[in-house]
Amino acid sequence: MTRFIYLTDTHIGANPIGFHQQPAYPEYAAEIAAALDREALKQKADFIIHGGDLIDSCCKESIQKAYELFCLSVPVYLCLGNHDLDHPDALRHWLQDAPRLFPGGKPEFELVTEVCRIHVMPNHWEEGRRYHWHKAQLPYFSEEQWLWLEAGLQQEPDKIHLLITHSPVFGMSREQSGLDRIIHDVPDDFQRSLVELVRRFPNLKAVFSGHNHLNTLTCESGAAFVTASSLVETPFEYKLIEVTETSLKMSTHSLGLPSLNGQAPQYNEQKAYAQGRLQDRQFEFHYNG
Repeated sequence: MTRFIYLTDTHIGANPIGFHQQPAYPEYAAEIAAALDREALKQKADFIIHGGDLIDSCCKESIQKAYELFCLSVPVYLCLGNHDLDHPDALRHWLQDAPRLFPGGKPEFELVTEVCRIHVMPNHWEEGRRYHWHKAQLPYFSEEQWLWLEAGLQQEPDKIHLLITHSPVFGMSREQSGLDRIIHDVPDDFQRSLVELVRRFPNLKAVFSGHNHLNTLTCESGAAFVTASSLVETPFEYKLIEVTETSLKMSTHSLGLPSLNGQAPQYNEQKAYAQGRLQDRQFEFHYNG
């Protein structure tokens, strides 16, 4: 079995926090990372994957701080998010100053275990501007990325394959939020490209994203499309992913932090939909061996 923790959107260095769904506490990142370390050991996780926006704005000091905070008892890997890439030279800084987060020294990489292959591929945000987020929110993958991913999906097709990227594939449904609109809707072309991918490669069983700071789960064409809430927002949640040769299971857990620096974290009941219903927080799939 492979067991790993998936989390996202820690925005280390934010002061004050910008976009958020629930009250956010990036200033207590050290306490939160220590609690995460304890959870990783308790859950017997093999590694942790951070789904992006590890830091709030790219600079050498923030990268170094985050790199030190996430030096944990198990390996930690990063799928770069838009806030991680808000400097024209961001990619060079990450690969130079935080090499442990990128196996093989590249932003796209694979984690291969006995039972699964995990493809980590950060999306771009504006045509003609790669690995640099300026203002646009138009997610896409380059032709080179698609070729890299499809080559990887053809390897060991009998294994369960997972994809990690930063941009969601689906927004939050009206049924989950109770609102009259889809929260954080996604451009049709990006959504279609990922849905078509899982149709072409049925061994790709799940796509994990972040960015919207929401727990969502959409099942489409035999695959699960998941987004996760922010680890630094109350109630400080992460995903536990368990993979065997014939099954894939996801559950959502809280770090269980009743206080930060002696103060109880606040919670916005009007946005309780960010945590999701039970069906938005967990799944378990079984396949023929």
